[in-house]
Amino acid sequence: MSPSQPVSEILLQRILAYWAWSGVTIDEAAQVSALAITTRLMCEPDDHRLALSLQMLQAELPVHQPLPAASPPLQRGSMRYGDY
Repeated sequence: MSPSQPVSEILLQRILAYWAWSGVTIDEAAQVSALAITTRLMCEPDDHRLALSLQMLQAELPVHQPLPAASPPLQRGSMRYGDY
């Protein structure tokens, strides 16, 4: 991310990355939906933009598709268990 990169471009990249991470196929329909969300977000005040974007993104995900875990769950015997 460069300092001169427009906010709209950053939002669009983040939306598509979040959906790809969530297992959504990034096809033309997903790209159109991401553009529509980006357009709506650009009309919102800066301080509400991030919270609203997460709500919109999660609303667009298929209901039957569980969100993947950010990382595998830690167990007592795992090497990084004491980090928490």
